[in-house]
Amino acid sequence: MAKILVIAEHRDGVLSEGTLELCKAAKEIATGLGAEPAAAVFAKDDAIANEVAKYIPEVFLVADAAVEVYTADAYTQAAKAVADAQDIKGVLIAHSYDGVDFAAKIAMALDCGIVSNCNKAAVDGGNVIFTRNTYNGKIQEERKVNTDKFVATFEKGAYEVEEAGGAGSVSAVSASFSDIRTSVKEVIETMAGSVDISQAKVIVAGGRGLKDGDKYKEVILPLAEKLGAEYAGSRPVIDSGWIDPARQVGQSGKTVTPDLYLAAGISGAIQHVAGMKGAQCIVAINKDPEAPIFNIATYGIVGDLFEVIPAMMENL
Repeated sequence: MAKILVIAEHRDGVLSEGTLELCKAAKEIATGLGAEPAAAVFAKDDAIANEVAKYIPEVFLVADAAVEVYTADAYTQAAKAVADAQDIKGVLIAHSYDGVDFAAKIAMALDCGIVSNCNKAAVDGGNVIFTRNTYNGKIQEERKVNTDKFVATFEKGAYEVEEAGGAGSVSAVSASFSDIRTSVKEVIETMAGSVDISQAKVIVAGGRGLKDGDKYKEVILPLAEKLGAEYAGSRPVIDSGWIDPARQVGQSGKTVTPDLYLAAGISGAIQHVAGMKGAQCIVAINKDPEAPIFNIATYGIVGDLFEVIPAMMENL
């Protein structure tokens, strides 16, 4: 039977939450097409594959030193090996830095169409209709491919993560690797000692309205600590050097989908909104009642953040 295949994403032995979201997407698409959901894991051993098997019934493992560290060439060749060994109808990939890097290469290897940056998929008359953002999220468009197979990348937060179930099967797939044109010489951790904000459940983000780096630290960091949250910022905050670039939210930064996103002094430019609009609850603090951030906020507070946040702290 044809399969809808998720390419698992992991780093340093940790499986990404985006992969678990795609497991649910694969199940829904497979049901609509009369196919089976499955996943592919490329790693040095079976540890990640056994973890993925808790969320999807069938996992194909390519275990090789060539895929111990991610490269686009190695992942493409591994995916092609799985596709050659199985009847693969569709391939689902996280719309992450790595996913965007190799998704089109896999589509070329499989000679099929690709739809990127999706946030929803539905089956209609045997076709998979993908919904995706365009114009920085201002417009939602629907797309389908005109090939028998497809590759699609999905934004983080497009699907909810299901609870782990029973253990699925893990099968080994052999792959031969050649002409890998890049090699990883060193991995430099930019967030040592901190959580990846894309995985955070609560985020307190500050913008240009905080005026300077000292005020950002005086106001945002204590609130984040009180809420058990990660702190983040808009691009002007990063460009001004107030916080580390790894904490930027937006089109040119990280896409986040926390349970709570508190935006203080952020106007709501579309480039920033593109990275946080998937939050479950958005609380915006801005003294400008016409600030665009209020168009997407769950709760909006029109006021001076230097008065509002101390009042929050007092109540907390």
